[in-house]
Amino acid sequence: MIELLAPGGNEAKMRTAFEYGADAVYIGGDAFGLRACADNFTLQQIADAVDYANRIHKKIYVTMNIIARNSDLKEMAKYARELSQANVHGVIVSDPGAFLTVKEAAPELCLHVSTQANNLNWRTCEFWQKLGAVRVNLARELTLSEIAQISENLRERNCPIELEAFVHGAMCMSYSGRCMLSDYFVGRSSNRGDCAQPCRWNYKIVEGSRPDDILEAEENERGTFLFNSKDLCMVAYLQELKEAGVSSFKIEGRMKSEFYVAVTVRAYRRAIDAMERGEAARPGMPFTEALLEEVCSISHRDYCTGFYLGERGSQIYETASYRRDTDFIGTVDSCEVQNTAYRLTMTQRGTFSVGDTLEFVAPDGPVQKYTVTEMYNASGEKIDRAPHATMKVLLEIPFYVKSGCVIRRRKITDHQKG
Repeated sequence: MIELLAPGGNEAKMRTAFEYGADAVYIGGDAFGLRACADNFTLQQIADAVDYANRIHKKIYVTMNIIARNSDLKEMAKYARELSQANVHGVIVSDPGAFLTVKEAAPELCLHVSTQANNLNWRTCEFWQKLGAVRVNLARELTLSEIAQISENLRERNCPIELEAFVHGAMCMSYSGRCMLSDYFVGRSSNRGDCAQPCRWNYKIVEGSRPDDILEAEENERGTFLFNSKDLCMVAYLQELKEAGVSSFKIEGRMKSEFYVAVTVRAYRRAIDAMERGEAARPGMPFTEALLEEVCSISHRDYCTGFYLGERGSQIYETASYRRDTDFIGTVDSCEVQNTAYRLTMTQRGTFSVGDTLEFVAPDGPVQKYTVTEMYNASGEKIDRAPHATMKVLLEIPFYVKSGCVIRRRKITDHQKG
């Protein structure tokens, strides 16, 4: 059974991930996770998240994947015991010292080894399994054939460890995220969850003996992006990952929006379900093109398949700018029958106006469209525009949508404007 593992940057995103089809969600506590700026979970919120997941028969994994220093270890042991008391379904670590610390402090915890540990071969996976790990997240640098070799060797040695791999999201230009640029430039350590993303900065080339002579290697009008990467998208190759031995498909993005979580999880849920029915998405199929259209609606860099297919250089990208085909407009708070229509209350997340055509992207079923003819604020006053973030807006629509449904608006292209 394939697991779809999604990011949960906060409680709302966690619930969105589950609602849209994730089997498990990975979250960060307020310590020891690699997303220092995320809206992380307190211990009580983690316990509440686990209770919620248990009620719907799903799982919560907590990240403790910083590269630990001496000063971290005592608190890590204490935190591991607290996570055990919260009954989390798994803890993600990358540092061997952190692994041993957590294992000794709370031996009952299920330990997953992060991609930060550079899990590139079957002996590494066997090593972690012998130490007590139940899962490894394979390095993004692996090809499908290498993953298949890992899986085959583990089977031959009767080494029961689950293999997890990223299928979607941002990629780091360094080996499995072990980058020191941020630490060097601004004193913010990517290995402790505080990356400033200098790989996205604009650089110029200077020859050592001519420091004042800047060599222009301009890729576009915005400059040169030497270290930048495309985003990963494997929605058309999930069958190949499954056949290679991967049992958990992971989506990157704890810092991303609810809209990102909803759309990506929905697309990969549909792809996995089709695969399990024997109708796997393949490149060029109309179903695959529809899935790609969906994941292109969110903010992203150009997509690629990373290293999986062995296409040399496919992970390099020439611009740091994000693209998206739609704007995130809001989420549905409630939808109630009113006469022959439905009265919808929503929380605005992007400016929209009367005359705009909104798309309601529910966890299942087709995307439904509605062109706004009238709208009201929380006081019931008629308005023509909703300009304020998080303001409540009331609409009357001709169909029912579930609470939590995300709302988007297609971008108008220059061709359409003309």
